[in-house]
Amino acid sequence: MKTLLFAILDHVPATEDLLRKLSQEGYNGTVIPTSGLHHVLPKFDDDYSGAISLGALVDDLPSGNLTLFVVIDDDKVEQLKAAIREATNHFKSIKGGMFILPVTSVEGSL
Repeated sequence: MKTLLFAILDHVPATEDLLRKLSQEGYNGTVIPTSGLHHVLPKFDDDYSGAISLGALVDDLPSGNLTLFVVIDDDKVEQLKAAIREATNHFKSIKGGMFILPVTSVEGSL
């Protein structure tokens, strides 16, 4: 059986190091830029000026969160979770969290 692991991580240099390490260890997944509610909600406020930072215009990498999702065999879940816990210092040095969902059907080259 397969499992889908989601890890939501603040995007800091150590997060990129973690992703490199996971790739070197043979894990493959998808990373998407995401934003937490605390980043998005201020944009909905009536007094939001709509100003855009110049840094946001030139930086291709997200400044909020990175969400990693990986489909893996059930017997590898604890190993991957342990690697993420270690790299994040149990989510103290890299803020975020992770959760898993069972996958009942997989097709393709995952």
